[in-house]
Amino acid sequence: MIKLDEVDVCIIGSGAGGGLAAKELGENGICIVVLEAGKRFNPLHDFCGATQRDWERALEDQREIFRVPKMDRVTVASKDTHRPSVAYGVGGTTLRYLAYCPRLLPDDFSIRSHDGVGMDWPITYEELAPYYRKVEWELGVSGAGADPWFPDIEKYPNPPFEFSHTNKIVKRGCDELGIRLWPVPVARNSRPFDGRPICVQCGECEYGCMTGARSSVDVTYIPKAEATGKVQIRPECVVTRIETDANGKAKSVVYFDKNGMEHEQKAKIIIVSAGTVQTPRLLLNSKSSQHPDGLANSSGMVGRNWMQHISLFSAAVFPDRIDSYRGFFGGAISLDRAGTNKKNSFARGWSLELNSGIRGPAQLALSVPGWGTSHKKYLHRVFGHIAGIVAVGEQLPDERNRVELDPEVVDHYGMPVPRITFNLYDNDKLMLKAMEKNLREIYAAAGATEILKMRYRKGGGGHNMGTCRMGKSPKTSVCNSFCQCHDVPNLFLVDGSVFVSGGTANPALTIQALGTRAVRYLIEEGKKGYL
Repeated sequence: MIKLDEVDVCIIGSGAGGGLAAKELGENGICIVVLEAGKRFNPLHDFCGATQRDWERALEDQREIFRVPKMDRVTVASKDTHRPSVAYGVGGTTLRYLAYCPRLLPDDFSIRSHDGVGMDWPITYEELAPYYRKVEWELGVSGAGADPWFPDIEKYPNPPFEFSHTNKIVKRGCDELGIRLWPVPVARNSRPFDGRPICVQCGECEYGCMTGARSSVDVTYIPKAEATGKVQIRPECVVTRIETDANGKAKSVVYFDKNGMEHEQKAKIIIVSAGTVQTPRLLLNSKSSQHPDGLANSSGMVGRNWMQHISLFSAAVFPDRIDSYRGFFGGAISLDRAGTNKKNSFARGWSLELNSGIRGPAQLALSVPGWGTSHKKYLHRVFGHIAGIVAVGEQLPDERNRVELDPEVVDHYGMPVPRITFNLYDNDKLMLKAMEKNLREIYAAAGATEILKMRYRKGGGGHNMGTCRMGKSPKTSVCNSFCQCHDVPNLFLVDGSVFVSGGTANPALTIQALGTRAVRYLIEEGKKGYL
């Protein structure tokens, strides 16, 4: 093993949390090493699938570049549970995100107090709001301020994108049902911003952005981090464990480089930003005599309370010629159904996001049954007439949904792979039925002629949260409101694993707001010598 000189901070992961932390710390003169399991990509070369003649096939092939087969493996407790959606590379899962940037609602932080379910966050919306604001301006979020749910947001850095023709068609049904819609805030440039171009609306954000108009971490925080001269990014470096000293404090990170050489990087402070699955995996694999149940796991909460949004994807056929395959995938959002409605038989609720539905001809052909001439005639009739909505439901935290180490299966580096147990329980199932009913009502009111898709995939959502939740008590949580581990004061978790509840908002913006607050705390405590 090659032992490396100590740095101030070692960050594991370069996504929404890790990339942000590197930039903020680097600008304060702190020496940092960032270890990233994935590659460093060249957007113009690696994300050009949408420009190819056979663009649907090219994009599916492009999806595979975000994997690291030697370590990116999971086992599942149930055969119908899908592998969670993640991405590895400098920029993390933001390389593939749709860049939706809604905030969590104020009452999302206190579901125990308001609704008697789950657990309250140890932080309020009001405390986090200034950090939301800082991140929104860093990313150049495009949106319309003073919406019905966030009247405190007067404006965004960039103006909103207009509703697409697809959105306007579905909006007819929402209007009839009294459902308010607003432009969804997105981290995509509606005009040139911060040296990056305007979005060309190719509609394929989830496969990587070729132009840099989408504000993923690789084109926002990472360049600014490296410009400080204090931050070194090491791609294709797979971390296997965190070592501790005789006092139980974190002292170093053990990892393998792309050539298979094992290294030990010493650091005064370690930040783990590996995501909701890999962060608990790493902590559990880092057990020692001081931490026999896994690092920072005296509460037994590491790996527990894994949450995903209950995302119900739908699409319907309309008599209008919509051509929804053109332009951005989404664009309109409603939070009228988010939060608890006392008339419902379940707690909490869902958001509605209008989108283009099934996009390309190949995707459509594979999505509907049939064969031969009749199949072709059907595709010819419905293609270009499809619009979609996704209902994003809040799943309640449940300790039975968890990430643990597989007792038998290991990866290429000899590290146990994560074993996922994930199920829907009574509250989730009741909500899912209500969401489907709501979607069918909207389509009927908007004049749809048939429902083409109504699909939920168990465990297959792109929004992974929980597993190392924050809280006030070390007995019931892993870290405090500043993402600092209760058991290990020089260990911070800056990713979606710290979420206490899921709300209905895409989690990236909240991860970055929490990360900004955590870094400010880390810097101040470091100046006082407390770390």
